Amino acid sequence: MTTSLDLPDPTTIPLRSPHDVLAAVPYRLGFRPTESIVLACTTAQDEPGLVARVGLEDLRSPGADAGLAALARAVAGTRPERCLLALYTSHDVSAAADALEAVLDAVEAVVPVDPWLVTPDGYRGLGCEDPTCCPEPGHPLGALDSSEIGAAYVLAGHVAADSAQAAFAIARASDAARNLAGRAARRSEIARGRTAGDDAGRLRWRGDALDAWREALRTVEVGQGPDGGDGGLGPALLGRVAAGLADRAVRDAVLLTLLPGGEEAARATTGAGDRATVDEETGQALGRVVDPARGVAPDVEVIARARAVLEQVDAHVPQRLRAAGLTLLAFLAWWAGDGPRASYRVAEALDVDESYRLARLVHCVVSSALPPGWIRARAGRARHPAPSRTRPTGDVR
Repeated sequence: MTTSLDLPDPTTIPLRSPHDVLAAVPYRLGFRPTESIVLACTTAQDEPGLVARVGLEDLRSPGADAGLAALARAVAGTRPERCLLALYTSHDVSAAADALEAVLDAVEAVVPVDPWLVTPDGYRGLGCEDPTCCPEPGHPLGALDSSEIGAAYVLAGHVAADSAQAAFAIARASDAARNLAGRAARRSEIARGRTAGDDAGRLRWRGDALDAWREALRTVEVGQGPDGGDGGLGPALLGRVAAGLADRAVRDAVLLTLLPGGEEAARATTGAGDRATVDEETGQALGRVVDPARGVAPDVEVIARARAVLEQVDAHVPQRLRAAGLTLLAFLAWWAGDGPRASYRVAEALDVDESYRLARLVHCVVSSALPPGWIRARAGRARHPAPSRTRPTGDVR
């Protein structure tokens, strides 16, 4: 089961009613959910908390029970005050009754849940029989978009696309640009093939591939999509980067360059002659991301540049070279706390290569709703704040 998990929102727009929470959900996810169950939690101060989306089809899959148990643990870990559960469907509610009951059973053991129904005709409380509160077929959906909460999210720069594909799909570059990038990638692959049996030559190739990544990261123009060019990188450089990412040691070294203090480990990874050294360096670095005791947070600027490069790579390269870049994009989205994007990207990577090991690992992390270490560390500090004489004590509801 795949769970799209969005973590507590850094913009603390108060959500004081179920209507407010429902208005916020599409902006938190980045798209308007369909045929899904969404769990949206708030804090005691009415601030936005965890948001999780599970597709109705996923809830009918063999691994649904384990996924729901993981979801309940994720909810418990954020210690919400309350949670709203919204069933989004265009079909009869009875068709989703079993899935709805399964989610309620899992989550209500952790936190009180207020169930709602959202259909193309409107939204209303599930089980509410008061027509003044929940008229048939429901309150108009337009009221959510035009609400104060909807306007606040728009002003804060949030966008709600009509679907996950519209929100996250990477537009393909032109045929001409893709052909140039593909030829550059092929030349690099041929050069790598010539290093067979030549350890020194293979290490030089990996060093050159890592240098190509660093050049792209340094020169990319953030905000340039395929329709607006190639981010100033050029198809030849993008092809070289893609060929490098197809090499496991280079891919791991690229990942390490994005972690604080990871440059030395990146150099060691491309210069290592054995897989054990590569795996050890990578494992130690990733441990700093996952472990809440260390809780390394991403550098926003570095992540933005890396995402721009990797999205350009994906837009330009052949299908066979897409898995590595998509997997790294999924990891970066998860690390930044963007669960819906991470879920979408890792699903794309597995569509390209269902056996891709790193994609399967990222998929396990995303599906288990495990937040990165820095998010869990922040949640822990919020539960146990340091004493302060100036801290306001106001009412908690």
